[in-house]
Amino acid sequence: MEKTRVLFVSQEIFPFVKENELSKISRILPEKVSNDGKDVRVFMPRYGCINERRYNLHEVIRLSGINVIIDNNDHLLIIKVARMPNTNIQVYFIDNQEFFQRKFIFRDDKKEFFSR
Repeated sequence: MEKTRVLFVSQEIFPFVKENELSKISRILPEKVSNDGKDVRVFMPRYGCINERRYNLHEVIRLSGINVIIDNNDHLLIIKVARMPNTNIQVYFIDNQEFFQRKFIFRDDKKEFFSR
């Protein structure tokens, strides 16, 4: 029998971003579901604060190069992947310079909010 596949999407996951309640839950829940025998994958933004070398992120060529149209503007997405530390869970990072390269998740240096 084939494993059930589960996809989680979160804006932040510990340890890739600073520990807080959401980032902890976004790590614990996929681990629990994976431990129950499911094939789990997770998607999150590749923020500028995520260290690619530390977490061994690498580009997934077959998934990269997707263009998403937002407000009649074409935006290229690069998909990178790493394993959640101490698990077999793959975390896919959606990378786009315009949207996610800030050092802070919700505010930039000018104190502008991400989603206003």
